Amino acid sequence: MSAVKKTTDIERLGRLEPISSLPADQIRELLEGARLEYLEPGQTLFAAGDDDGQAVYLLEGSVELRPHGSGATHPVSAGSDEARHPIADEYPRRATAVAVTRAEIARIDKELLDTLLTWGQISAPEEDVVMSEDGIITINKADWLRTMIKSPTFRRLPPSNVEQLLHQLEPVIVHAGEVIIRQGDAGDYFYMIDQGIALVMRNPDNDEDSIEMAELDSGASFGEAALISDNPRNATVSMMSDGILLRLSKEDFNTLLRQPTLEAVDYIRAAAEVAAGAAAWIDVRLPSEFAHSHLPRAHNIPMRALHKEARGLDRSISYICYCQTGSRSSAAVFVLKNYGIEARVLRNGLQGVPPEALRPE
Repeated sequence: MSAVKKTTDIERLGRLEPISSLPADQIRELLEGARLEYLEPGQTLFAAGDDDGQAVYLLEGSVELRPHGSGATHPVSAGSDEARHPIADEYPRRATAVAVTRAEIARIDKELLDTLLTWGQISAPEEDVVMSEDGIITINKADWLRTMIKSPTFRRLPPSNVEQLLHQLEPVIVHAGEVIIRQGDAGDYFYMIDQGIALVMRNPDNDEDSIEMAELDSGASFGEAALISDNPRNATVSMMSDGILLRLSKEDFNTLLRQPTLEAVDYIRAAAEVAAGAAAWIDVRLPSEFAHSHLPRAHNIPMRALHKEARGLDRSISYICYCQTGSRSSAAVFVLKNYGIEARVLRNGLQGVPPEALRPE
């Protein structure tokens, strides 16, 4: 899509309701996920009884709404006040919409639209001044909101949690070369990068050689694994540049972020989804544990490799993470959701799986 075409489409969406209340960057995000379609006369936009979760806008042409059962048809034309709003916005649909002329429509994910609208109602001062160990920091909490809303993890939070999160996040000035968390230490904070670049390193054998796992820049987060699993830090994160981090204490992290975002699924339901091809297993244990026994067709991605491997996962399916008890896999789900991947945790881990379902390497 050319820059001119994209700008035009953003302007067109910006004239619709309630999209017009959103800032340009969020309208741009809606456009990225929208489906723009052309329909010929007689083609159906949606049918009565559909529950598609879409807000459908008429951009060009005209359509006819045909109620289910008896009732008069109702015409809708592009450019009218009615067409500025989603067509027949009830779920399940009460009418069938059919193109009368050649028409152009936009299909927008209703959940994403509602989330953006909800976040838009959360008030945050454009600038705030806080004291830190390094002196006075001028921060922009409105920018924090714009960064957080890009993360699927934060989008799942209740608005009240977001308000509290903005209050509880503590900005910290950091410098190039500074170690933020060290492998083997106990977990105390969850971090988000407001400014700067961080490097994730892991020393698998506790010797002098470390492996570079990932580079993280603005908007990325780290430090969640040790907080969720209560295990020591599994990697070292240091700054590659000066910057500002936002940190959240372990207690606040578990209350405001972990609990609302983790979804557990039992083994019988999960196995059925995997068998149907709608989901896939991710075993987050160590390779030695995986070799001893694992679920059939499971992908072994240990926690230490998750940030690196997440970018290559198929986003058209969901993933069900498991470990022995559910502790490590809960941390894995949080990481995957930060990458926009649909993930759930296997309730009770392998402890809830019949022994005969497991296979050796």
